[in-house]
This record gives sequence, C-alpha cells and structure tokens, in this order.
Amino acid sequence: MSSLIAAAALAASLAQSVAIEDPAVPAGTVKKDPATTGSTDLGGSGQFASAAAKETTDITSLNLSFGGIFNTGNARSLAVTGLTKFILRRKIHQFTAAAAGNYGRAALAVRDDETTADVNEGRIADTTANMQGQLRYDVFFHPRFSAFLMSTARYDKFQGLDLRLNVDPGIAMYALAEATHKLWFEVGYDFQFDLRSDRGLDAAEATGEGRPPKTLVNHAARLFAGYTNNLSKYVTFDTGFEYLQSFIVGKRFRMNWVNALNVQLTDRFTMGTTFTLRYENQPLPGVVKLDTITSLLIGVRLI
Repeated sequence: MSSLIAAAALAASLAQSVAIEDPAVPAGTVKKDPATTGSTDLGGSGQFASAAAKETTDITSLNLSFGGIFNTGNARSLAVTGLTKFILRRKIHQFTAAAAGNYGRAALAVRDDETTADVNEGRIADTTANMQGQLRYDVFFHPRFSAFLMSTARYDKFQGLDLRLNVDPGIAMYALAEATHKLWFEVGYDFQFDLRSDRGLDAAEATGEGRPPKTLVNHAARLFAGYTNNLSKYVTFDTGFEYLQSFIVGKRFRMNWVNALNVQLTDRFTMGTTFTLRYENQPLPGVVKLDTITSLLIGVRLI
C-alpha cells in the first residue's frame, strides 16, 4: 500500500497497493479515508456507503472536499485528492451520487552511500493514481427497514485495475433510529467484475506464480454494522465494521473497520480525525495482511 500520510488537508476520505488486488473478495465500500493520505475512496464522508440517515424525509445536500501536500528539498512529494457527494431525499426515496479522484508523486532523497547503489535515486514517480464513481438508491419501506441498490466503478493504477465494477443490493435494519443516536445493520450481496491492466498483469507474472486472467468475476456476501452518536450539538462519533465473505473461495475473507470523530467548527466547516483498519487473510504474495490509516481532515458543506 502506498501511504502519503501528512497533516493539513482539505478532504474527506484510502492508501493504495503496489500489486494487483485479489478480486476474490470485494474491496468493500465502507471507508472513512482522509485526504492527507493522498487517496480518497468513495464510501467516506459520513455514512455514504451505509444505511441512509432517517431523521428527515427531505434532504438536499452537496459536499465538496479537497486537499493536498507539496514537499521540496530532501523529501520531494506531491499529493492531491478530491471528493464530491450529492444527496437528494424525498419522503421514502433517497438518491446519492459521488465521485473521487487521487493523484500522488514522490522521489527519494539523493544519497551517495553504497547501500543505495541499486535504487533509482532522485527520480520522481507516481505513487497514487485512481478515479472512482458511485451511485446509490435507498427506499425506506418501513420505519426500521430500508432496501438499497449501489453501484461503484473504479480505476486504480497501483491495484492493476483498468476497471472494477461492483453492484451491491441489500437490506438495512435500524435497531436505534433516533436523530442523534443510530445503530443499524446491513446484509447484502456483492457482484464484482475486474478488468485488469497489462501493467498489473506483468507485475503479478513476475512473482513466478503465473499470469492472472485479464478479467475476473466474483460473488460475495456483505455484512455491515454501523453506529453513530452525536455526543453534543457540535461533536459526532461514527464507527462501522464490514465483513466480506467470498462465495468462490470459502477460506478467503476481508474486514474493514472505520472510526471518525468530528467537531463542528461552523455551520459549513468541520474538523475531524479518522482511523481506518483493513485486513485480508489471503493477500497476494508480498502484500501484508493488515493496513491502518490515521489522520486529520477538514470538510466543507456547500448545500
């Protein structure tokens, strides 16, 4: 995973892998990732990929987050990220659309000792490059139940993906559905289609385990639990845990755990801190099983 974690950024929500991500289990859609990593993933910014809020039946909201970091001298790096999210709610129907993009470049400091003889010192290279889009429709057919259909498309250079398409229908159940206190659960199905890049296929083949297929389809179950507590008028705590179980390979699974503490600075500006944990029990060779991200973020609400 690439990680360009830094302080001071305008954004709302992920780090990237330098190898092809195994598509046997979907990457998951519940994330709260900061712009300070140079990698924002759809699923961040509130409960975007979770059951929609129920405190009102009339919502029109447009949020924009962006940020970046630029270093020169011994440490040379550039990271930019942006996220836009639109929500329209009328009575029992809710529509959500979002798009995100990330780009990062970095270079090693030039050194003259023998230990770095094989390192391409000083050359600036891409470290993050991805684009994503997501659409979601929710219908609240019962005071404590809703049905949703969500679709996500993703391009990711460092995961070796020209396209990853996910289609996720599901049902959400609210155990607590108060305006300031929510506990809910989701269960659903995930269909995933991967179109892998030639660059990614070449990198995988170089590991000596053969060349993966150009396309791959996966079917999986998705379980999610979320909790939100408005500790006061200006402070909100969110947490969510997602479990993805492959139908194709029974021993393979993935987990995502996210936490966010947000403080309302003004009517339109917020500041928060996020912690994200991602675990995969059977990653590709050379890829560690556990990744975490901790950072600070700032957000602005336009509507």
